[in-house]
Amino acid sequence: MDKLSALRTHPVLDPQVARAALAATAGDVLLHAGTALMLLAGLRPSEIRHALVEDWVGGDDPKLTVRGRVGGRTIRVAPTAARAVDTYLAGEDAKPDEPLLVGLDAERQLARAVRRTTQWTGLDVGVHDLRRAAIAAVLEDGTPCAHIEAYFGLSRPEGRRVVPVREGYDRGITAMLEATFAN
Repeated sequence: MDKLSALRTHPVLDPQVARAALAATAGDVLLHAGTALMLLAGLRPSEIRHALVEDWVGGDDPKLTVRGRVGGRTIRVAPTAARAVDTYLAGEDAKPDEPLLVGLDAERQLARAVRRTTQWTGLDVGVHDLRRAAIAAVLEDGTPCAHIEAYFGLSRPEGRRVVPVREGYDRGITAMLEATFAN
C-alpha cells in the first residue's frame, strides 16, 4: 500500500479543527511558524528541524528548500505560513547556516509544544495530524498524485516510475492549502 492509499485509512482533522490548532499557536511566534509550516506546507517535524535560514526565500514568492529523508526538494509556501516564518525571522539575528526555526531544534520539543498548546485550548492535535490534514485536503481537491508526492516528499512504491512535474506545479497546492486552512 502506498502512502496516499494509507492516508485514506487514517482519520483526518476537520479543516475547522486544523485552523483552530493553528490559531491556538498564534501567541508564540516560533511555535506558530512551526505549526504553519506543518499545516500550510505539510512539512514533517524532522524537515523543520533540518531547515536552515539559507533554505528560506521570503518575499512575494516564498520558497523553502526542504532537506528530508526522501531527498531534497524546493517548494513554494502558502502566504500565511510565509508571514509566520518572516515574522519569526524578523525578531532573530540568524545567520544563513543556522536552523530556520532555531528554538524548535528538537522534534519532540515541537511535538510536545503543539500538543500542549492545542490541549490547553480544548483541542487534541498532534504534529502528524497537521501534515495528514494538509495532504488529505490536497488529495481531496483532485491534485495529481505525482504533484502530491513531489510537494510533500512522499516516497514512491517499489517499481513505480517517477513522473516529472512541471515548474510551478506547487502554486495550485499552496493556493489550496491557504484557502482551506488560513484564518
